Amino acid sequence: MLVKDAMRKQIIAAKESTTLKELVQIFYKYNFHALPVIKENNKLVGIVSLEDVLKIFEPSPPYIMETLRRSPFWDELEEINLLEIDIPAEMGVLFIVKDLMNTNAITIDEEATIAQTRSLLKLHHLKRLPVVDENGYLKGIISLLDIIIAIFKEKNIL
Repeated sequence: MLVKDAMRKQIIAAKESTTLKELVQIFYKYNFHALPVIKENNKLVGIVSLEDVLKIFEPSPPYIMETLRRSPFWDELEEINLLEIDIPAEMGVLFIVKDLMNTNAITIDEEATIAQTRSLLKLHHLKRLPVVDENGYLKGIISLLDIIIAIFKEKNIL
């Protein structure tokens, strides 16, 4: 079975120009924690996640925070407390997805097999992958649930 046979073709995606306010509203409305980021022509350019949003409130640049997280003393360090941070309302429109997103998205080709997809999900500890064609255009999303449903349908369980 191929990815294109099991993936979801209805895609909710963000654009690079999507504001932080709009992004959080999409996360809330659809109960998502990550979205593919596309250009106007549906070309995948990255992924933005709730974790990326939280990074803007960290007291130090991302590379320093990453080093601190690897420290044996990280548990003793205080986590970010959003209740104690002064967050100006303008942040909702001043930050855009392009400022936050990860441009190194792990993707799968629509012609890949379900077995290859499962291996990639497992290897990278992911629950879903953007599906792209040979030119990097977003065609869908495939998740662990989509794989299970496809297998259940093939076995006449569903």
